[in-house]
Amino acid sequence: MGIEAWLMPPLRLHTDATLAEVNKRLAVGGVSITAEDAQMLSARRTEALSNTERAEFGQPAIVGIAEVVATSPYLSQGNAASMLADLQDAFYALRDELSIDVPDAEIAEALRGCLDAWGDASMVASISTEEVMSHSAEYVRSTEAEGFDAYRITDDEGRVYTYDPAKWDYDEQSDGWDGERWADDWDD
Repeated sequence: MGIEAWLMPPLRLHTDATLAEVNKRLAVGGVSITAEDAQMLSARRTEALSNTERAEFGQPAIVGIAEVVATSPYLSQGNAASMLADLQDAFYALRDELSIDVPDAEIAEALRGCLDAWGDASMVASISTEEVMSHSAEYVRSTEAEGFDAYRITDDEGRVYTYDPAKWDYDEQSDGWDGERWADDWDD
């Protein structure tokens, strides 16, 4: 028995849970998928994970994708299953290319942006990772801040402060961290 058999939950149990979750998310847009569609999505998920030699724990990505595309004007009852399958394939290809630090929600947001821009989910697979991810506002913001990683501070509550030269000016007389003056360390 291979490791895949131990890592993969029974297909029927996985498919039923996926069907319920995806339909719950799609209900916002008035769209649903059938049990056969869920089986097809599950098989494509398994194939995509196998192709990228990855394992997925927790909620399948298709649930997050369904949530963000549910209200897309390009998603209809007639094309929901094929569009979700194409977006799911694109998601796993992007997940394989991107750092683990990029949350799944940002990838799903980028997929929605691409869908809204081109109206065709099958085109997303042919687009570069950077072009797809340019449709995620959070990804763009964090990528722009990467150049300032040396000036990134995280406080005890988990808030991240990043040096941005457009917003901050250096002044020896301004207040520093916790009210200290910048120059206090130099007057020893």
